[in-house]
Amino acid sequence: MFQAPIQVRGHVHVEFKAGRLDWDGRMVTADKRKGKVVLVTSEDDQLMHFQWHDREKNEVALDLIVINDAYFEQIDKCKDGRVYLLRFTSSDKKHFFWMQEPKDDNDADLIKRFNENVGAKIIDSGATAPASGGAAANAGAVAAAAAGMPQEELRAILQQFLETQGAQERIPPIPLSAVLTTDILQGLLTDEAACAEMMGLLPETHRTPEGLRTALGSPQLQQNLGGLTQAVHSDQLPVLLGALNLNVGSLAAAAPGSDALEVLCRIMETQFGEGSSDSNEGGGAPAENSTGDDPNILDGVP
Repeated sequence: MFQAPIQVRGHVHVEFKAGRLDWDGRMVTADKRKGKVVLVTSEDDQLMHFQWHDREKNEVALDLIVINDAYFEQIDKCKDGRVYLLRFTSSDKKHFFWMQEPKDDNDADLIKRFNENVGAKIIDSGATAPASGGAAANAGAVAAAAAGMPQEELRAILQQFLETQGAQERIPPIPLSAVLTTDILQGLLTDEAACAEMMGLLPETHRTPEGLRTALGSPQLQQNLGGLTQAVHSDQLPVLLGALNLNVGSLAAAAPGSDALEVLCRIMETQFGEGSSDSNEGGGAPAENSTGDDPNILDGVP
């Protein structure tokens, strides 16, 4: 029976039919499901999402928040399919996809539009990768300017943070909505300084005590907190800190296995809390079980 396509809530920047490929670290295997890649800025949380839709089950099977840190590159060695690798400048995460558009005439344009809309700084494929800390090194390149630190120093700090997060089993993520409850937010209405600052962030027509009260109790705010929670607990915490003009170097003090939200709150408390200097220094499908005639087609892909 025909199913209506998924209704994406938000502004779609680019979309195209593509399937996924499973990668075991050396070889890729085609997932035969019909799929679609969608790059969208969500109406609910105003964040940019990379989504992969399963067109057979009519569901979103993969949903990742991207913060200027994802880009596609073609795997030229694959001769029996149009294969693309989704890389992240903020982590070592990789996802492989194969084009399912009927013609390849538009492939280059679709990939170009995707990369331009995300706005990641694409690493030169001919450049020599750093000897250690791929994820930390890439995140450092993105956040170095915001952190106001030499890139090599920042790279070492980020590598240390990423290693300590993997050293122990992490506790379940704490959602922002569990911290910034409606009662807590409404309690801020008694703080004149906080009210003045928050009202300055509202649209001009809502800059009243009643407008602020309505905004703090709105379902839309809780939805946005959910989206921000996802970003905080993603691989992109160093990039997020840089985007918020927070001190990325503070990650060095994070205890092994720390919750990412706790780390973020402590950094904000140190930087903006009482007694701080209030400084803003921040921080066609490929063949099954193969990738063509060459089983090592991904060798050399770092």
